[in-house]
Amino acid sequence: MKKIVVAAAAALGVATVAAPAQALTFRWDVDYSGFFADGASITGSFIADETAAADGIVFGDEFDSWEWSWSGSSAVDAFSISSADGEFETLFDTPGFFVDGTPNEFELADGLDQGSYVSDSFGLDLEFLIVQDFTSGNPFAGGSTSGDLAAAGSISVSDPEVVPEPATLLGLLTLASAAAIAKRQKQAV
Repeated sequence: MKKIVVAAAAALGVATVAAPAQALTFRWDVDYSGFFADGASITGSFIADETAAADGIVFGDEFDSWEWSWSGSSAVDAFSISSADGEFETLFDTPGFFVDGTPNEFELADGLDQGSYVSDSFGLDLEFLIVQDFTSGNPFAGGSTSGDLAAAGSISVSDPEVVPEPATLLGLLTLASAAAIAKRQKQAV
């Protein structure tokens, strides 16, 4: 019986790893620094597949997920929001990020809007560098701070990092389990 289980696990692992490849999924890290008082910054990342990046831009509607963190300042405490607990919004037709080395610029200087990201409690406008805390219950009465648009700040987007797909991880885990069971059987004999 154990041999059947080991053989089935090995077959499942090999089948999962050898399954037809889909487009790779990538993560890009983004850093907004030098724009805010108190040395505050916005950092985050978004995930999309390689086909979304083929034209050099990953548009907001191509994000698989995203997350942003505000480091905090005297005006607005630190917080994080993600696609799991927030929404992506934009007033313009071309929201997204350049991912081909083209510099991303704020305030539509590059013709590209990086969009707004909001939850019930917080908001980040990455195009016009506005950070808001809505926890007072009134979205217009919450604390807010704006970045200095005349500052020599920067928006850096990292090279893409491959994000392992769950099926690949499952296949590798299954193969490792089958190998461990086989090793135990050999030691027991």
